[in-house]
Amino acid sequence: MEIHVIRTGVFRVNTIIVPAGEKHCFVVDPAACELSGDQNVIVDYLKKKKLTCDAVVLTHSHFDHITGIAEIKNAFPSCKIAIFENEAGELQNPPGPMNDSVIRYFGVLELLDMVSKQPGADTLLKDGQNLSSLAPTIPEYSEWKVIHTPGHTPGSICLYNKKEGILISGDTLFAYGGYGRTDMYGGNEAEIIKSLSRLKNVVEPGTKVYPGHDEFGFMFD
Repeated sequence: MEIHVIRTGVFRVNTIIVPAGEKHCFVVDPAACELSGDQNVIVDYLKKKKLTCDAVVLTHSHFDHITGIAEIKNAFPSCKIAIFENEAGELQNPPGPMNDSVIRYFGVLELLDMVSKQPGADTLLKDGQNLSSLAPTIPEYSEWKVIHTPGHTPGSICLYNKKEGILISGDTLFAYGGYGRTDMYGGNEAEIIKSLSRLKNVVEPGTKVYPGHDEFGFMFD
């Protein structure tokens, strides 16, 4: 499986494009936006590769991971927007309380308006389910399992494909044993430690990890 990563948005998020079936894909954490001058880069790539985007899957709802949703939805109107069930409120009337707090924490107030223009989620994910509801006719979606990994945010998730040996970890797990910060609104240090322990019990050693920031493609051990 050839996963493609584009670093986008004001914080250079790893926007992850995951192939599924013949000329289909889903996009994880699209961050491209006008402020970083890369608002078209994801859609341009998809069109260049003649890929149909079935869904946007969010590992969590922090502002730096969601600012490219609207561009993808405009280009692919039937594309589903999926997020873990207990964090959907952040997209119902954006920016939600967590994003409002975190944006103000970083002092990037220009993003308040941009986040407010992002569409809401139409698919709520649950722990342990697969992604088959995003494209029922494409069997590859059933190979991706949702693992709820709270700590960085209450609704943080990882996506695990055991068959392909791939873990998309969002901001739960970074290279060299690092993990997402827990000192902002919605963060919980004890919870992320539990989540990392859970991953150790579920994910097989040697799995390739694609996190939300920085180095990707490293091995889970």
